[in-house]
Amino acid sequence: MNPLTPRDGRNFSIFSRWMLAAILTFAVATILIDSDSIPGAAGWALTVATVVLMIVAMRSYVVFLRQADELLRKVHLEALALAFGAGIISMMGYRLCERLGAPKLDVNDASLVMLICWMLVQWHGWRRYSVEEES
Repeated sequence: MNPLTPRDGRNFSIFSRWMLAAILTFAVATILIDSDSIPGAAGWALTVATVVLMIVAMRSYVVFLRQADELLRKVHLEALALAFGAGIISMMGYRLCERLGAPKLDVNDASLVMLICWMLVQWHGWRRYSVEEES
């Protein structure tokens, strides 16, 4: 069962496209900046473009959430809350591990923990409520 209404599907698709553009721009910017393959001004322009795309993606997600029905909003807000908690725990917990000698991690590593947690909790919520509706 698809948990998205046509409007929710359209709004989530818009968010997904903006987020994909932001992720790809971030990856390109990271590769070019780290390899010194891009002049300073172009690097700054690419960085600004990445941030702008992320802001637009975030705004489109807020539109999606505000227009979603209560159940879908509940699933997404629970996923966001648990992802935020997982991010805080991973950042603070690993910071202590670094002080004990573990290798240093980049901020993107904690972001990855948050994104994976967010996706898994959404998937679990969709499955949980889909199974309840079928019963």
